[in-house]
Amino acid sequence: MKNYLANCTSTLLVLLILLPVGAFAVEDRSFTESVVIFNTICAKCHEAQCSGRLSFDEALEQSTNHILRHYQPASDKQWLQKELFDILNYMKVKCAFYPLNKPVPILKTWESDVLDEFSTLRERKYFIPVGSLSAGKYWLILELEKDTKATVQLISEEFDMLIEDCFDSSNGRIDVRFTVEESGNYYFRMYPREAARLIRLAITKSETDEITDEEAGALR
Repeated sequence: MKNYLANCTSTLLVLLILLPVGAFAVEDRSFTESVVIFNTICAKCHEAQCSGRLSFDEALEQSTNHILRHYQPASDKQWLQKELFDILNYMKVKCAFYPLNKPVPILKTWESDVLDEFSTLRERKYFIPVGSLSAGKYWLILELEKDTKATVQLISEEFDMLIEDCFDSSNGRIDVRFTVEESGNYYFRMYPREAARLIRLAITKSETDEITDEEAGALR
């Protein structure tokens, strides 16, 4: 038995060594992109429809037309169709956004390398779990690679819109003042008018009605 276990362990180690570097991360990143695609393209309708009685009882094959009608790029990607179906079914049954196993920065500041994981690469639409926010006044600070108009949303886990407006960036910055009435988990979503990479996102609690560049820089 000991020899058998030793052989199994050795075989597993060999497989791990031969596995391409980042293989697990790529798979995880791929699924994160599926969640972002669903929550920036499909979820807006289903957020208002979620209910166990409205869940998709149909098999994947029967729901494919529904998925492709709203997201044609999935037509030649069966793996993506399956993932979008699973995410849709989860929202319908659980009345919740599909959970992502991604850490939220303690200071609630995200830099470009992390933000890229939460975007659709072509359109640069973003969906990011920003974690728990307690009651109080906040600033949402966005830095973009170029100036553009963008629809910005901050959504509660009950699908209530805390922020929903279109903003013009100035010198690559959008600063949004908002107030949290009830503590809970929140999600950030952004639709730029033209593709613009988000290079920094920060959420800071502040009682001041103006935020200085020094204060914003201190969040880095």
